[in-house]
Amino acid sequence: MSRYRTNTARLLSRILLPLLIVALPIAAMIAFILYHHQKPHLAQVAEHPLDQPTFGGQAWPTIRGDSAMTGAASGSLPSKLKPAWTFQTGGAIKSAPLAAEGLVFAASEDKGLYALGVLDGKLVWRFEADDPLEAGPLWADGRVLIGSNKGTFYALDAANGRPLWQFDAGGQIAGAANAAIDPNGRALVLLGSYDSNLYALDAKTGQKVFAREAGSYINGSPAIAQGIAVFGSCDGFVHTVPLDGRQSARSIDAGSYVAAGPAIRDSVMYVGSYEGVFTAADIQTGKILWRHSSKEDDAFFSSPAVNDMYAVVGCRDHRLYCFDRDKGTLLWTFEAADDFDSSPVICGDKIAVGNNDGRLYIVDLRSGKEVFSYTLGSPVVSSPAVAQNKLFIGCDNGLLFAFEAAL
Repeated sequence: MSRYRTNTARLLSRILLPLLIVALPIAAMIAFILYHHQKPHLAQVAEHPLDQPTFGGQAWPTIRGDSAMTGAASGSLPSKLKPAWTFQTGGAIKSAPLAAEGLVFAASEDKGLYALGVLDGKLVWRFEADDPLEAGPLWADGRVLIGSNKGTFYALDAANGRPLWQFDAGGQIAGAANAAIDPNGRALVLLGSYDSNLYALDAKTGQKVFAREAGSYINGSPAIAQGIAVFGSCDGFVHTVPLDGRQSARSIDAGSYVAAGPAIRDSVMYVGSYEGVFTAADIQTGKILWRHSSKEDDAFFSSPAVNDMYAVVGCRDHRLYCFDRDKGTLLWTFEAADDFDSSPVICGDKIAVGNNDGRLYIVDLRSGKEVFSYTLGSPVVSSPAVAQNKLFIGCDNGLLFAFEAAL
């Protein structure tokens, strides 16, 4: 019996051992494939081709969609939206989120900058700054750049949130930075500070290239077009700074301090002031083309959205204003229950904007009539970002919403 068992054991070992030698690598390979299918590398997520969007482009890389701060998105916004996903941060979201390379970037007053998946809203990474983040982020050439309330400006690797360099401004950074290319082909990052300076930094190294001093705080983001940076200040002026350094800087009287960033279209700058004056001016000559006062002289804390025909801006008199962009004629107003500090976005024949009454509104661009609204449950100062068939917007309660078309 013992000899039989021994022979059987030898026979089994001869059969099973080769099978195990073959099976173990196969099992390891299957496990590897399953693991990486369920938890793909970030590089695979970022490089995965996204669907061609029907509203919004492939990316929304700046706080207003482009360097001229036009607040205009491609495609046509649906008439009805529904939440695709939400993400909760620990503090108010005051600025517009961004979308690039398959990720959404959102800044919170909990000091965190969050990178989330566009499609599912899952956290990819979080970076903690030295102070609350009121300013919005900027995406440029694989970097995410953002300034804190303490005045620290960070450049991070967009793929993983790793710090690349930082710059210390002399005061709070309340507005998002913008990107530009100078006449020598150097990539620049421009940001305003409460130390009254507009800084131009080398985008690769963070070294200061130049600074332009205004007369007071700089709250909003600079707009850039035709080699000129345009920004407002609490000194009551809008300043134009040529990036080549060969032309003279210019100051345009806005009537009172400017809290929001301007928009530029066809050499014309559009911006509102604290005392309710909305101004259109030529950035090359500084000539005022037209002006309009809000109904109650209430402040414009909203940046305008402009396209080839219209300029749309929100006001603290609870109204959204739409002007003929060339003539300055007031075409309509839309009234909500509270202030419009959120900056509107034009997408096709509709406008998306948040309101301090806690709602997201979709308004018809030509008539000013409400098309759709959604209760977000908290005041909305954040502005929409539109990309990849989604609309992203944050709330004062720290919740970030991603909306998609409702069928």
